[in-house]
Amino acid sequence: MEQNMTALVSLFARAYHQKNKDIKIFDDLLSTKLITEKEYEMIGLNMSQGISFFNPTFKGSKEEALKWIVDHQLSPSVLVRSAFCKEAIEEMKEKGCQQYLDFASGYDSFAYYYQNQMHVFEIDKKEVIEDKRQRCKDVDIENIQFLSIDLSQDNWINTLLQSDYQEDQLSISSMLGLSYYLTKDEFKKMLKQLSKYLLKGSRLVFDYPSIQESKETKINEMLAKEADESMKAKYSFAELKEILNQCHLTIIQHENHQTVTEKYISNYNAYYKDDPIKAPEGVCYCVVEK
Repeated sequence: MEQNMTALVSLFARAYHQKNKDIKIFDDLLSTKLITEKEYEMIGLNMSQGISFFNPTFKGSKEEALKWIVDHQLSPSVLVRSAFCKEAIEEMKEKGCQQYLDFASGYDSFAYYYQNQMHVFEIDKKEVIEDKRQRCKDVDIENIQFLSIDLSQDNWINTLLQSDYQEDQLSISSMLGLSYYLTKDEFKKMLKQLSKYLLKGSRLVFDYPSIQESKETKINEMLAKEADESMKAKYSFAELKEILNQCHLTIIQHENHQTVTEKYISNYNAYYKDDPIKAPEGVCYCVVEK
């Protein structure tokens, strides 16, 4: 089955963190089940062999090279956005929310912790959904509704409306890592279409690339391009706010790399004080409400 390499590398980063860290930024037990041993070893080998691309002055073993790449390039943004999203889901659960829509779900696994507490919708392109469905079957994960949807298509909303999604019930939607790969017009159109069918009080959580670039975000752009998934947009806060206003969505939480590092990585850094990490500059995290 066809795989999304960017999503698979994100899964690898979560699995590596789960296997190798005593203190977790995001505790993701299922990540190690969804990735195969062969994939894990292959990605780890490829990454360690590419250390000169990530850190030209690095000196050390292959294992040390892989650890540096995962800790300082691959995992911070992936782990932080998952922790940020989980917090948003928990807050909505307390409000009685029963629906979780995981847009561009890739190989995310934390949604499955909610499969018996909420109605979970996994939403991604057909080839990714087919592969994800098989992986879940292999590890006995059930009770998820898979929806094959190309969000760049005009009529994507029809597939959601024809599913078990209930317009008259609160929902929480995540769009982690999605805004990077849609043009600004596509992202705006998607938000506008979805907002139309959200109950007032429903929320969306997403990360987005800001106009403030960093070394890490530039490297991620190059990696995405190598995987034929070029990043298509960056946003200023004012620009994003204007788009959201046009979609009848209000920002209720907005974090930058400094605030999420303090909030989600400080305990990890206190434990691993000789090798602290930080969230990448140039990525922001947002919760909005209808």
